[in-house]
Amino acid sequence: MIRRIVGQLLKECGYAVLLAENGQTGCDMAHEHRPDLVLMDVEMPLMDGIEATSRLKADPVTRGIPVLIFTSLGSEEDIGRARQAGCSGFMNKPICKNELQATISQILAGPAQ
Repeated sequence: MIRRIVGQLLKECGYAVLLAENGQTGCDMAHEHRPDLVLMDVEMPLMDGIEATSRLKADPVTRGIPVLIFTSLGSEEDIGRARQAGCSGFMNKPICKNELQATISQILAGPAQ
């Protein structure tokens, strides 16, 4: 359900969206399509968002793709694990459309100069 809601929010913001039902499929799709950004939930079937991010960052084809991680847990431990895995941003659920759009714009703009 979260995947569909976030996908719809992103489409409303004008983004092209690909949806994966689990972390493994998400990694495979990122490798094939090389998107500008990957959004992951910490909690996903088959492979969680932390492991999927680690795999994307270990792959030369996908390592440059920024990853934004969502979680309902929001613990400092989760944030640390997500950052250590290589994510570019971290958001707590529930997701607000304006905050999501601002975070994505900031990540896609790259590091501040």
